[in-house]
Amino acid sequence: MHEENKPNHKNDFKYTQTTCRVCGKTNINKTYLAKEMMFGTKEEFRYFVCSDCQCMQISSVPENLGKYYESNYYSFQVKEEDESFPGQALAGPRILDVGCGAGAYLLLLAKEYGYGNLYGCDPFIHHDIQYGDRIFIKKCSITEMDGYYDLIRFGDSFEHMPNPLEALVSVRRLLEKNGKCVISLPVFPNAAFDTFGVSWYQLDAPRHLFLHSKKSMEYLCNRAHLKIERIEFNSNCGQYMRSYLYEQGIPYVEQSQDIIRSYFEQSDIDFFEECSVKVNEKEYGDHASFTIVIDE
Repeated sequence: MHEENKPNHKNDFKYTQTTCRVCGKTNINKTYLAKEMMFGTKEEFRYFVCSDCQCMQISSVPENLGKYYESNYYSFQVKEEDESFPGQALAGPRILDVGCGAGAYLLLLAKEYGYGNLYGCDPFIHHDIQYGDRIFIKKCSITEMDGYYDLIRFGDSFEHMPNPLEALVSVRRLLEKNGKCVISLPVFPNAAFDTFGVSWYQLDAPRHLFLHSKKSMEYLCNRAHLKIERIEFNSNCGQYMRSYLYEQGIPYVEQSQDIIRSYFEQSDIDFFEECSVKVNEKEYGDHASFTIVIDE
């Protein structure tokens, strides 16, 4: 085995010539094999890290991505009692939730805050969804949406999109002049990957096509004539505990609170929360929210 192809102590990797689908650079990059662990099929997928923009990405996007979103995928679940709203809808901001699944976030806005003018899109739902006269969800991608919105939200959905630049170009087209786009997503590099390698649970092969870095997000926003106004790192103890359970072979769908409590004492959980606060302060947690505005 050549010296450069020897595995390190955290995970096996090798160097391969790959072309980044974000910045377009072709380099000799580190590549890794990651397993599907949300449902525990353990099917393997190759990922690489661009040495220019630092984005970690799947080497080859599966032809039928939809089959990796089973009917019990968490964003498709909505309780029946959440589908009715009291009182008159407020004339609030016009909001678009991208990759909204069955619309849990939109239902929360309608039920708890009385909002109307709520829209969503998701290509993996089975059909269009409408909740009363307040919420309208289309089975489509953001590139197929029209209208103008005061707030465009990606709640852990941007990393699932095969064409992130096209998505941000659509944000630029759909966003009101003084509107904001908030993208919450797992980010790379981070302390959890340093500790657990490809067992990092937010890698989530193969659904997470891109694990963006600050640099790759800046690059994409510049290309789309947008700018990052603010970044907030907000990882939590799950980055350590769930990744550890992946190392033990326990898929996400089996990580109940009982399982978590059987592996971790409260003192462990408190310790991991403290660690998360510290890495967030250093902008090295595994999750962040980007507030994005139009670059005039």
